[in-house]
Amino acid sequence: MSTPERKVRRPLVEVGLAVAIWLAVGFSLGWYYTFTYYGRAGWPMPSPEPCAAILLYYFSVLNVATELQAVHWMITFQCAGVLWLVSLRITLRFMKRRNPALAFEEVPFTRTLSRFSLAAIPLALPGPWMAYLAGLQDEGFTWAHMIAVALRRGNLSPRAWLTPLYFGLGLVALVLGFLAYRKAFPVPVTTACRHYPASLAVLTCLSCVIAAIAAFPLRFWLE
Repeated sequence: MSTPERKVRRPLVEVGLAVAIWLAVGFSLGWYYTFTYYGRAGWPMPSPEPCAAILLYYFSVLNVATELQAVHWMITFQCAGVLWLVSLRITLRFMKRRNPALAFEEVPFTRTLSRFSLAAIPLALPGPWMAYLAGLQDEGFTWAHMIAVALRRGNLSPRAWLTPLYFGLGLVALVLGFLAYRKAFPVPVTTACRHYPASLAVLTCLSCVIAAIAAFPLRFWLE
């Protein structure tokens, strides 16, 4: 394969990888929040992207069929992954203007996006098992019951280990995400201690504002 073809293909592979992983994370956390919805015991995850996805979802919440709500939920995770990286870049560029000594070669956007998504894999791991538990009844697994639980038309009791498991995996994803951050943004530690939390604040604002704005056309078209 020629060099130009590789330059085109690599970003596509990186984007495809990020999309696949964030879909898996959305799938897994969708089950977690569905399970804990019945027991009112769900905790937000400690890593930035899942928290941003929740903000995007609830600030653009739609009064539509639960099938469309599920699609809406899955899309927010793609948006949250991109918004986190955008927030980091916007914040760092602002800091660079005030301190030109921070200049360094930025890693390509799609490469960083795929690295951040790889860090979130721990949160995706329980997804298939959660789907199996959702469909499990006394007589065994049934697809119909799994779908009923997914669409909040079936009841179940959340396991006591569920929230500690997911929160623990969220902490692992947080650490891996910070390692990916340090690789993508090799700034001094003192700068990182200002850049990272400032980017979290930007991410929170962007998630709320963008979701609130997007809610108007979405409600017009879908409700």
